Amino acid sequence: MSIVDMKILGQRLAVKSDEDEEHIKSVESYLNCKVSEIKESSKAVSTLDVALLAALNVTGELIKIKETLEKRDKRSEALSDMIERGLE
Repeated sequence: MSIVDMKILGQRLAVKSDEDEEHIKSVESYLNCKVSEIKESSKAVSTLDVALLAALNVTGELIKIKETLEKRDKRSEALSDMIERGLE
């Protein structure tokens, strides 16, 4: 476990994680990018509003990705079943 310093919305955070520093920095970079997008495209002025909007956007992306993966898993299982039946 390591502690990595991050800076999000001008706030310094010490993050304790099992992930390596490169991964944590990647998360920091991605979130800062989302925050910048929100600042440019919305009229939100408070730090909390920007953070919440960024969290909503990232959560929406995550849900879409999970749904896509679930559909692919089901399709893969169906194809695998078809292959197995064809080999019998």
